[in-house]
Amino acid sequence: MAPDVSTLPTRQIVESLTLPDFTQQVAIQEDAAPEFIREERVQRGDSVATILTRMGVDDNELQQFLRATPSARSIFQLYPGRLFQASTDAEGKIRWLRYIHTPGAEDKGKVVTQLLHVERTPEGLVARDMAIDTERHEQASTAEIRSSLFGATDAAGIPDSIATQMAEILSSDIDFHKDLRRGDRFRVVYETFTHEGTYVRSGKVLALEFINAGKPYEAVWYDGEAGQAGGYYDLSGKSMRKGFLRNPLEFTRVTSGFSLRFHPILKTWRAHKGVDFGAPTGTPIRTTADGVIDFIGVQNGYGNLVVVKHFGQYTTAYAHMSRFGEGLKKGDKVTQAQTIGYVGSTGYATGPHLHYEFRIAGEQVDPMKVALPEAPTLDARGLAAFRKGTANFEHQLSLMRQFDQNGMSVATAAR
Repeated sequence: MAPDVSTLPTRQIVESLTLPDFTQQVAIQEDAAPEFIREERVQRGDSVATILTRMGVDDNELQQFLRATPSARSIFQLYPGRLFQASTDAEGKIRWLRYIHTPGAEDKGKVVTQLLHVERTPEGLVARDMAIDTERHEQASTAEIRSSLFGATDAAGIPDSIATQMAEILSSDIDFHKDLRRGDRFRVVYETFTHEGTYVRSGKVLALEFINAGKPYEAVWYDGEAGQAGGYYDLSGKSMRKGFLRNPLEFTRVTSGFSLRFHPILKTWRAHKGVDFGAPTGTPIRTTADGVIDFIGVQNGYGNLVVVKHFGQYTTAYAHMSRFGEGLKKGDKVTQAQTIGYVGSTGYATGPHLHYEFRIAGEQVDPMKVALPEAPTLDARGLAAFRKGTANFEHQLSLMRQFDQNGMSVATAAR
């Protein structure tokens, strides 16, 4: 039986203790605060302000600093396709910002990259132009869809540009705007470039497996034989580049939350007449296949309209544009994924969206369900070279299947 504690002797000890430094504790907590890294590529018509907004940056001090600082002037020389990166806290305040204005070229595993780097220091924001050698690595990651593709890639630490590439590679097989299911999984191998161990930028997707509604879709990058352009193929050697893209809007963090919509004026579902995609004004619209512009101008309820004639009896139409692609005119040749205009609300439209039609011999069909022209398959000689050139990527996907764990992320040796 335990003794009665009230009868036990007591002793009082007085000791001087030093409390932790409050400022130091705050600094530790700030260092441990979540970091959000975003990537965006420059689009035609962009300003620095619009790019920062797309990246979720909400920092007036940063914008004032960029305008007033001579060493930051290169950020205002925008070139379509060039990469912006930003690290922010949960409130959108900048930690660091990079504009990779001169990506450079790879040479024996090294890439000379020129960029503007803006960083928040205890003394305030500082900016400097840098020319750095970067080293190429291969990164392997896997994740599960719980809410969205970008939610899954954020949780796995995968850059936005890789998520967008994944959606592009499989765009003819999966509509990432509406086909994703909770529990879908993916495994991806992609390039990263580092400088002295610090991440600089991502490269291209090298291998991908995406399991959507229980069905696996696979793709690997193949450089091609001498004199041939590289591209993505499934594991049987069939090109992933179909004759048509399924979706005329690139899948990005901005457009990922939008899907089909009812016609707001006519109050009817318009799938039989085409598909309406809601998206912010100014979102680039791309042609879904190679072709020739058959009409460009204003047409009744369509507003600003572009019609593209493709091979065979195929034509596509893109309506309600805010403006057309720069310099385009009737008779111009356009290539698959070329920007031909920007989302708007001209014609019979109460809000910004793209109305897209897919026509065969003049008859409108559902572009989300129509069977797209099959992609070519490599011949026997090309298939043998393909097997040899992609064996490492197939092996990595196989290993990831065997050791798949939630949140797994493995960096291979530099190559």
